[in-house]
Amino acid sequence: MKRLIIAGALIALCAPAALALGPSFGFGVHANFTSSKFPGPSVSGVNQQISSAYGAGWGAGVHLDANLMLVSFRLSGDYLHYAIDESKFRDSYQATLTSLGIPTNQLSVSGGGLGIVALSINGKMPILPLPFITPYATGGLGLAWLTRDEIKTSVAGFGATIPSSTQGGKTTVDVGLGVDLKLGIALFLEVKYAWIFTDVATSTYVPVTIGVTF
Repeated sequence: MKRLIIAGALIALCAPAALALGPSFGFGVHANFTSSKFPGPSVSGVNQQISSAYGAGWGAGVHLDANLMLVSFRLSGDYLHYAIDESKFRDSYQATLTSLGIPTNQLSVSGGGLGIVALSINGKMPILPLPFITPYATGGLGLAWLTRDEIKTSVAGFGATIPSSTQGGKTTVDVGLGVDLKLGIALFLEVKYAWIFTDVATSTYVPVTIGVTF
């Protein structure tokens, strides 16, 4: 009986604290800088697929955080933009152009911008909670919609156009590490490795994200 009374007293004392640590929510904005490897377009009549036609990109997004006692969840919406890497594009067709006696630097390239709209949900697990800084591990999945502008090429006076293309609702998976900073405002910095299961070959990118949550 005495133990039951003590247990009841402890529950009564801890209940307000547990409620105070209940779920909380926050809304914020963030910016992304990314490096990437996206399969580029192939040219009709040329049996070759550009393995990596895009390099660094940038973007921005919004997020909604749900903070529980031991784990948090983040719903994010992002837009990313990449310009085609002309050097990589040319180098991919070096062997073909050389066999035709055409110097690679005579190939001009324009267009080909790649835009990605992504929606994802991630879990966040604190690694070492400290008063002003909290490192965390994160991982999640989502969907991505990709749109590539048409690409215009010209070499030795002859021009060609690679039509624009879209890929919708492609599954994404990501893992990463981050840190929450509480310096009067709630900031975070994180680095993730992400996969997009695009057509032809899986694409990857590494977003470095900095954001603020209100």
